[in-house]
Amino acid sequence: MRRIFRSVLLAPGLPPASVLLLCLCLSLSAGAARAATAALPFRVGPPASWVKPLPIPPDSGPTPAGEEETSVSRLLMEEQVRVSGHSREHYLHTARKVLSPQGIDRVTDIQIRFDPTYQKLTVHGIWRIREGHREDLFQPAEARVIQQETELQNRLYNGTLSVVPFLRDVRVGDTVEVAYSIEGANPVFGGRFSDVVPVGQPFPVGHFAYRLLWPEGRSLYVRDFAAPGLSRSEAILGAEREIILERHHVPAVRSEDNVPGWQPVYPWVQLSEYKDWNDVARWASALFQVPTRSKAVEQEVRRLATEPTPEARFLAALRFVQDEVRYLGIEMGPNSHQPHPPDEVLQRRFGDCKDKSLLLVALLKGLGIDAQPALVNTDLTQLLDGWRPTANAFDHAIVHATVAGRELWVDPTLTLERGGLDSYEPPPYGRALIVAPGTTALSVIPAPTLTEPSVFVDETYVATNRDGPATLDVVTTRTGESANGMRRMLASTALSEVSRYYLNYYAKKDAKISVAKPMTVDDDTAKNVLVVHEHYRIEDFWSSDGRRAFSAHTFYQYLSEPSYSRRAFPLEVEHPVFARHRITLKSGEPLHDGADHDVVDGPALHFEADTRADGKTLVLDYRYRSTADAVPPERIAEYVKAVRATEDQRGYYVQLGSRTARRRAPPPPSDEAVAILLGVIATCLVLWFVIAQGGPVGLWRKGRAWGRRRAFARKFDADHQGDSAWSAIPITGPQELLSTLNRLRCACGATSEAPQDSLRHEAVVLGERHLTLVQWQCPTCARARRAYFEDKGSRAA
Repeated sequence: MRRIFRSVLLAPGLPPASVLLLCLCLSLSAGAARAATAALPFRVGPPASWVKPLPIPPDSGPTPAGEEETSVSRLLMEEQVRVSGHSREHYLHTARKVLSPQGIDRVTDIQIRFDPTYQKLTVHGIWRIREGHREDLFQPAEARVIQQETELQNRLYNGTLSVVPFLRDVRVGDTVEVAYSIEGANPVFGGRFSDVVPVGQPFPVGHFAYRLLWPEGRSLYVRDFAAPGLSRSEAILGAEREIILERHHVPAVRSEDNVPGWQPVYPWVQLSEYKDWNDVARWASALFQVPTRSKAVEQEVRRLATEPTPEARFLAALRFVQDEVRYLGIEMGPNSHQPHPPDEVLQRRFGDCKDKSLLLVALLKGLGIDAQPALVNTDLTQLLDGWRPTANAFDHAIVHATVAGRELWVDPTLTLERGGLDSYEPPPYGRALIVAPGTTALSVIPAPTLTEPSVFVDETYVATNRDGPATLDVVTTRTGESANGMRRMLASTALSEVSRYYLNYYAKKDAKISVAKPMTVDDDTAKNVLVVHEHYRIEDFWSSDGRRAFSAHTFYQYLSEPSYSRRAFPLEVEHPVFARHRITLKSGEPLHDGADHDVVDGPALHFEADTRADGKTLVLDYRYRSTADAVPPERIAEYVKAVRATEDQRGYYVQLGSRTARRRAPPPPSDEAVAILLGVIATCLVLWFVIAQGGPVGLWRKGRAWGRRRAFARKFDADHQGDSAWSAIPITGPQELLSTLNRLRCACGATSEAPQDSLRHEAVVLGERHLTLVQWQCPTCARARRAYFEDKGSRAA
């Protein structure tokens, strides 16, 4: 815009010096404003000429029944991408209408993220549309640019910047329109293009559109995982091919709890320039080059080479990288996918998964052990079998090695793994791309198998005096990955704190419990067997009428009903799991002799319960095994039925002393022959049932055991999911935390939405587990409530 200078007219009584001073101040202010604007790491301007912005629909159109939006209506979601040579331009355009006061916060919470190392951001505008009038609310000088490390909790630093505008005067009924462009592509991909386009969202969308301008004659592979209603059109525009994906009146995709990562939830379209997996492997091989060994690497190799056998040298190198090189990632620009040199990682003693994997490979190759990095996805696993080959398919790096003819998959980011290679469990990532120029396909990582319980909780109660205290000795034996996990927790949490937590866990049932002897730990690192010993004293062990309930609490975290039992997606089950819980009661009074064996089989689970009473000793032995990693939707009802069946078996109560026998009343007299006949038939059926159950004694024992278990299930219900840190509710992000929170039922029976201002969040670190404790007040009965959550989102590389 050309500036027009006009002569300044002096106001009467205003001296010329004052006018000059005023002009100087205005000039300084304008210069400061221009300098502040110029200092911003983004520019403001119109979109490029190739962009064809779509008009905003007047409304979201007809909404399917049950999908009415209450706070925000998404009118338009538009993306346009242009690829030319190694460059990439990305235009984004959205429009959302505010439907309620709660929607104002959601619509005005805008963060525009970009990586300044290779991207340039241009903000085209943020407009408010009110009663047909469109006004640009974006004030560059008032926007804040922050470096918000979104993966800081995973100890990853990527340098991404966020532009946060502050919008004024947004009201219910307004439509907020946002448009901006990002130019640039990560140079680590060497100009190769790939993209994943979600064509469905957890909310309805009035109009979705994706437009791609692609160089004509350049190969592009498309795979469609879309829902009905997606239209695709192509046209040639000069030297470019135009691909348009569109969908109108897009229905919401409703999420469910515990959906396996390999199950697609949202419809999507995949675009990739990579021809096959060999194409991706060759790209990765150029990044994971093992350089000539530096002096520091050579010195470490010589130290490791003093181990007597290849297996010992391999384990020494693995444990060095796992335990002595801490996990911390600096992933600026190309280092989002390219590892730092091994000598640099070795000298600074930290690195992310790529850095640690390449360092381990360098050490193993120096020791004469064949090893290669491998790329995996920690969530998608076997879903990768259906993907188009792309470099964006992976979020983690591990190592594939061959030691003495044995193929091994190891994760250098894990710590304190112990035991020999014979008992080593491969990581649960399912699929991997070995980084080598000759790789042509994904490799299958074998799933670990458990032939023996990896967790065995053995509780022994000694209660020889009905009116005196009892003792409880707990021996928990862990093997394999369960031992590794417990070892990590003990390495970061004081044993006294672990003991205090366990004591309070038992105190939820026995208020008058105390520690009789300090907790001890026996750790056999050679066999990877870790044993924890606990010793307690319990006052008022028996109730006033001589009753006592026992429960197999080890299985609470495995055997719980899903929040959604009418599902469209499979239910994820923790697998493999093999756990055992044995309870022994040594009483001072005789117990009724007998033995029972119960089995519950269901989709993805096998449960056994053995009950044996002999004299004054009662033994309850429970075993649980997972048999699959998921339950298909059509078998959810069967799975829930099986879980409920185990509830009757997982609990037992004992009644000391004699019990009054229940007498069956004789049938009322009747003069009708039909009534007599029915009575005879009923008697015969009863006699047949008694004989089938092993006679009167067998029926009495089974009925007594069933009654005990039912009484336990009614009166001593298991902990609900989320009640403790050990039964934390798994979530994939903050949004799922809020939605799950609103479904938790209070003791008053209400499931109403908790007011946001009443929620209190507290971070809880338990070993390597990072939990969130949420506390709030039930809006219906004002009862104080709390729940633990654990974020199970994917770990970035």
